[in-house]
Amino acid sequence: MNATFNRARLMPPFLYHRKVLIVAFQGLLVMATYYTAFVLRLDFSVDSRSRTVFFLSLPWVLAIKLAIFRSHGLLKGWWRYVGMSDLVDIARASLISGMLIYAALWIGLWPRPGYPRSVILIDLVLTILFIGGARFVVRARTETLQTCVAQKETLVVGAGVAGSTIMRELKQNPDLDYKPIGFVDDDVTKLGIRIHGKRVLGTTNDIGALAVEHGVKCVLIAIPSAEGKKIDEIINKCSQSKVEFKILNGVGKRIEGRSSIDQIRRVRLEDLLGRAPVRLDLGNIQKKLQNESVLITGAGGSIGSELTRQVSQFRPGKVVLLERSENDLFRLCCELRRNFPMVNHIPVVGDILDVGLLREVFAAHRPHSVFHAAAYKHVPMMETNCFQAVTNNIFGTYNVALVARQFEVKDFVMISTDKAVKPTNIMGVTKRIAELIILGLQHQRTRFVAVRFGNVLGSNGSVLPIFEEQIRNGGPVTVTHPEAKRYFMLIPEAVQLVLQASTMGRGGEIFILDMGEDVKIDDLARNVIRLAGFEPGKEIKIVYTGLRPGEKLVEELRLQAEGPAPTTHEKIRVLQGGKVDFLQVRGWLDELSTLVESRNVHGLVKTLISLVPEYSPSEEILALCDVDRHDSIVRYRRDRASLAVHFGDAAA
Repeated sequence: MNATFNRARLMPPFLYHRKVLIVAFQGLLVMATYYTAFVLRLDFSVDSRSRTVFFLSLPWVLAIKLAIFRSHGLLKGWWRYVGMSDLVDIARASLISGMLIYAALWIGLWPRPGYPRSVILIDLVLTILFIGGARFVVRARTETLQTCVAQKETLVVGAGVAGSTIMRELKQNPDLDYKPIGFVDDDVTKLGIRIHGKRVLGTTNDIGALAVEHGVKCVLIAIPSAEGKKIDEIINKCSQSKVEFKILNGVGKRIEGRSSIDQIRRVRLEDLLGRAPVRLDLGNIQKKLQNESVLITGAGGSIGSELTRQVSQFRPGKVVLLERSENDLFRLCCELRRNFPMVNHIPVVGDILDVGLLREVFAAHRPHSVFHAAAYKHVPMMETNCFQAVTNNIFGTYNVALVARQFEVKDFVMISTDKAVKPTNIMGVTKRIAELIILGLQHQRTRFVAVRFGNVLGSNGSVLPIFEEQIRNGGPVTVTHPEAKRYFMLIPEAVQLVLQASTMGRGGEIFILDMGEDVKIDDLARNVIRLAGFEPGKEIKIVYTGLRPGEKLVEELRLQAEGPAPTTHEKIRVLQGGKVDFLQVRGWLDELSTLVESRNVHGLVKTLISLVPEYSPSEEILALCDVDRHDSIVRYRRDRASLAVHFGDAAA
């Protein structure tokens, strides 16, 4: 902005009257083209008679052309930004003015004898060349001056529509700190062609050589549809060449009305995941949420807060935010007041273990839908706090679900996890039992469903913020195991699919989100280091610490026997959760409550195995039992698993 102000202040005084100057210059060009048309038509031999005809007709030609040019907006604007649309306007205006000039000649507005009518056709062509050419000369001069000021030699990856748009803006905007060198594109048919005056210099494999040859300091990745693996390859080449790299937002993230250069940003880890934009049935979600009362538990967490944001977009009547962390809830409410001032957000500081509070909230606000996101989620921590995990994840879920059923809530959606599949930790097995509990509470007036997915990138306590903090501190970056794999998706994507799944099914289903391919944590760490501008293993060390208590090497989203079926959405599958009797649920809770109160780890683990036979307790949780009980639990788990395989299991 300062640069623009300085240029305006230093502008010569006569340029303040640019509109008058443009009209005068256009008039001179019109006269020049018209006279040149006479000269060409008469083979450079203009006698006195022809000059008389020229001067008699000139006022009419000048008036008609300037009037038509004005109606097409050609007497204003900045010539430095001329493009193909301007050339089309010039051609259209020239054609219309030529037709009007011929009509004026025909009805005798000036003497016809001796007037060479072909002059009108020659003048039409010359007008397009002169008027259009003058503009493009100004644009070319402006771009030449701008390249002398720009600092960063820049290579654009992708010679498609996005790359072409960015190149045009780089050349036209003198305030941008980029000096465009050319393109690279893996389409070999484009090699050597020129786009906006810049050549396609090679393929992405040539980035390193081109960076050395042309002194490239920045690479702009303009391939909105590129997969994560392709972006990863480009980033690797940029990192090896020690050049800065940025990316254009994907097609699904474009904001209408903004220029493409505004959407250039630093590459983020989610770009490397290559997650395609989610297709949503907005009509069904709108019908479900608009003008209704919605309750979200755990509203201050990563999933809960994003649920709140996306639910608010559908204009619900009110959104009740239940959260026990007052600081998280305060920050969320400040954001919501700023971004969704028309939606009534009601913050409630409280715990899902407080049944009295739950009844008060449900009675006061009568929610139509409940999204239950509150849970303890940290695997290693729950291994050493097993009673708290059982209390919060099992009893808490039962409390919210039972009160929802008593107040005849229409829909109850529980956020589950892939760790509930063949669990090896307390967190996973408690979430699996929570799934079974809501199935046991299934009621004709309340539809209970669960949505199961894996890790979300950037959530509280996930690996991404941990890696970023370790890099800021200079390393090392800690990875549990070089072969450890996890499923990852973006928080907004996960929540979008949760909302979509909430409109499906009749109740009693477990929906599984498509997590794509699982990702090595080691690869993830190396990518985060590269995106921070460092060389993995050299500038930032990677240290392997071993799997933590309760962790698997590879996570799963379903058991082989579950056989999920497709739904109307390509990224959501469904499995029938099975039938669980309500009295059976009450029996489980009574037994678990007794064990929690007596702090009986041995009995607790044994009961968890009886409810979920595929549960394999970790060595850490078994270590809390004495040796004899340790052996009995191992034998008991083996026997229960064997019975489940041969005869089936009520809990499963």
